[in-house]
Amino acid sequence: KVKGCTLDVHPTERALVVQYEVEATVLGELGNPMVGERKECQKIIRLKSLNGHTDISSLARKVVEECRLIHPSKLSEVEQLLFYLQNRKQSNDNQEKKHISPRDFTPYAGVE
Repeated sequence: KVKGCTLDVHPTERALVVQYEVEATVLGELGNPMVGERKECQKIIRLKSLNGHTDISSLARKVVEECRLIHPSKLSEVEQLLFYLQNRKQSNDNQEKKHISPRDFTPYAGVE
């Protein structure tokens, strides 16, 4: 079983980080749980084609469709994180760096 999927942006790359927990249970002859194990896992979804002209809504739908770990109900969260990544200044940019928190904007408001 996969439990507790959380999403975040990668600190340096144009990528999403999916953190989740895998729970495995071995059943006995009568179907009773005998041994259980939990493991914390992480998946990095690199977005090489993400740039200033990318259609965020389409990309978010594609990410949710292709990554079964992300429930479709998290589509708007994926869109917000992609929007943040799209507008985040990369460390190799010569422009001034600006700190933006995902809660500092609403989707499509104040787009430069």
